[in-house]
Parts: sequence; structure tokens; C-alpha cells
Amino acid sequence: MRQTQRSCNFLQRLRTRGTDGSAAMEFAFVAPIFFTLMLGILQLGIMIFGQFALQNAVTQAARLIRTGQAQSINTAAAAQCVGGATPGNYGNAANSQQLWFNGQVCCGVTPLMDCSKLQVTVTPFAAGFNGGGNFGAMGAGGTYNSGNACDVVLVRATYPFPIWLPGLNGLMGGTWTFADTAGGSVHTLAGTSAFRNEPFNNGVAGC
Repeated sequence: MRQTQRSCNFLQRLRTRGTDGSAAMEFAFVAPIFFTLMLGILQLGIMIFGQFALQNAVTQAARLIRTGQAQSINTAAAAQCVGGATPGNYGNAANSQQLWFNGQVCCGVTPLMDCSKLQVTVTPFAAGFNGGGNFGAMGAGGTYNSGNACDVVLVRATYPFPIWLPGLNGLMGGTWTFADTAGGSVHTLAGTSAFRNEPFNNGVAGC
């Protein structure tokens, strides 16, 4: 009787020892997939948040052109950001309206993005919305022409968002770039606003 009980206890201990490392082995197989999935979700989440932030910054800054504030701004006295803060990487805003406007866009994405890599292009289209204007042909990147009253203007800001998760760039269809944005392991975020300037001076009665 005792011999039988000892045999049963021995077999039970063998079964227990045989399953001690199974959980660790299973986790070793699953862990790379799990952590890759989690990092991919984190990377995409940050990227989507950056896209919304960039679009919102472009929309807010474009209103300054639409209402004529950008065309008449005294850059020597104006603060680059609401509240008086001055973003880095653009030097003295008093140098030009372009630097001042670039700073307005930068204010909306700092500190999420490196403003030195942010490219802002402002182009008027004489043909207007219904005149067959090619809104894809922005010309040289980084140019600035805010147009006159009643002009149709397109504002676009692009940012090469780095892809640090291996393989994600391929899953997203490769590098998506504009002609004015450097390539590489990046996904180009873009914010765009197209509008007609308001009749913001006395010489224009209406549009």
C-alpha cells in the first residue's frame, strides 16, 4: 500500500516538474510578437496625434493670412506665439514675414516636432478654385507668398516623421514624400488649408 502511494507521489512530482518551464517557453515565443504589436500601436498613435496637431496648427495659422493679419504684421513688434513665447529654430522673426508665419505653425506643434525639419509653403493661385489651377503644383518647397485680398491661397506644412519601428515603414506602403521633403525612413505628415483671402483692404469692395 505504501509502495503504491510512493509511486503515485513520484509520478505526480515528475508531471509537475515537466510543466514548470512550459509557461516560460510559451512566453518566449509570444513575447516578440506581443511587444512588436504594442510598439507598433504606440508608434501609430503618436503619428496620428502628430498629424492632427500639424493640421490644426496649419488651420490656425492660415486664418492669419486669410484675414490679412499676416500681410500687415509688424514682425519687429509681434510675438511669434500666442502669449509671447518664441519658438526655436527660426531665428529672429523680425527678419521676414515668412519667418514669422513659419513660427506661427511651429507654435502649434512644439514640442512634438522638431521645427527645423518643418517645411511651410504658401502659394496663391491666380486661377482660383474654378479656374483649373493645379493645387498639386506647389512649386519650390518653403516658398512664401500670402497673396492679396480675394486671392485663392494654399498653405501646406510637411514634416518627415521618423519611423523607428523596423518593418512599419514597409507595412505603411513605403516612404510617402512630397517633392519638397527629404526621403528616408520617414512618413511625411502634411497639413493643408485652401481658402480665398477676405477683402481685408479698403481698395477691394468684395470678392
